[in-house]
Amino acid sequence: MAIAVEKSLLDMMKADGVVVGVALSGGKDSVSLLHYLKSQGIRLIAINVEHGIRGEESLADSAFVKELCASWDVPCLAFSVDAPAFSRERGYTLEQGARILRYEIFDSVLRERKCDYIALAHHLDDQIETVLMRIFRGTGIKGLVGMRQIGGRYLRPFLGVSRRDIDDYAEENSLEFRQDSTNDDVAYTRNFLRGEIATIKTRFPALGESIKRLCASAEESENFIAAYVPETQLKDGEVYIKTSDCANEAIFKRLVLNGAAALGVRQDIEERHLKIALSLAMTQSGKYAELPHGLSLHRQGEYLVLSRLDKPSEEEEIEFGVGDFPAFGINVSLIEGQDIPLDLKHKDALYLAADSVPCGAVIRRRRDGDKIEKFGGGSKSLGDFLTDKKVPLRKRDRIAVIAVGSDVLAAAGIDISRRCAVGKNCKAAYVVRLL
Repeated sequence: MAIAVEKSLLDMMKADGVVVGVALSGGKDSVSLLHYLKSQGIRLIAINVEHGIRGEESLADSAFVKELCASWDVPCLAFSVDAPAFSRERGYTLEQGARILRYEIFDSVLRERKCDYIALAHHLDDQIETVLMRIFRGTGIKGLVGMRQIGGRYLRPFLGVSRRDIDDYAEENSLEFRQDSTNDDVAYTRNFLRGEIATIKTRFPALGESIKRLCASAEESENFIAAYVPETQLKDGEVYIKTSDCANEAIFKRLVLNGAAALGVRQDIEERHLKIALSLAMTQSGKYAELPHGLSLHRQGEYLVLSRLDKPSEEEEIEFGVGDFPAFGINVSLIEGQDIPLDLKHKDALYLAADSVPCGAVIRRRRDGDKIEKFGGGSKSLGDFLTDKKVPLRKRDRIAVIAVGSDVLAAAGIDISRRCAVGKNCKAAYVVRLL
């Protein structure tokens, strides 16, 4: 069976110096994709993510992938995650949690330049399932576009290839692969749909081609609308949408979807969520609504502000020092006096005189009773201080502070206490930056 992949896509992957990472689970689809791309002379690495879902079976799948890559002389990057625990903690379904963790790894591999693109083994039957799932959830035009063959640095070479063609290819090339036992579990939405689609195809055998035409038509409409959508305004990790841009409902919906994507959420924003967002645009300042994956939308003056507020760290406090503190989202470094900038205003960091930070200082979240010394004299409750600084309520519980008891020496990303001010003869300073 000859697999047909668009020549332009193959040429892109074959370009000089290009390395393509193949998301390799060990299943028939991804093994076939790896074999096909290797046969085309494309420079490859494999990326395997063990999700911690199926115990020994999952570990055996990863072992199979490593052996296969070694026998085919393909470098393999292997990762393990705990999708069940992650999903429980964040309130995701197991499918959602596994997908989020998987793509976090893929994104990190791309950021570290271990490959130029990542090829995914999604095929035409996967596209049918995706589009139908979105329809059942109440999608708009953008959802009908389905998966794209090229989405940034993610490629889907098999997106126009049917499952039957892949089955034939694997058989003709005597490919060994692993079978995921959960593929038969109809508790998973995709598995349930897969069985129903097989039945539908007995009456409508050209379903795949019909879905392809639907996706192409929806993409034309989506591209037309996208040309009129203002650029996403990203500031301090939040997206700002002008309420004046909400007059046209189609454009407003794209602004929300683009904003969610800018914050890393590209799935599960449905039509009903967009309706909620639109109604919020018509309400008074201070109102807010919650969207999937920890997103929240606040009405703030003439803007709607889209934020991704993940659950704050449960770690109560840690000793202050130099280093990265990802649980609190800050980095602390120490510099000599001659390296302290002359102008400390409008910088991307806070500077604290090193000799003003006493032993026993800690990094923690803000607490009731916290106070801070103002530069204008006197002290003030941290809550009132943040009000003066116009820090929205939605951000306050997440702010990392450096404190001794209830005395706040610095509120990360906001300001420092007067007692930690850097003077002309300062010999050293701590530098606090947001990660």
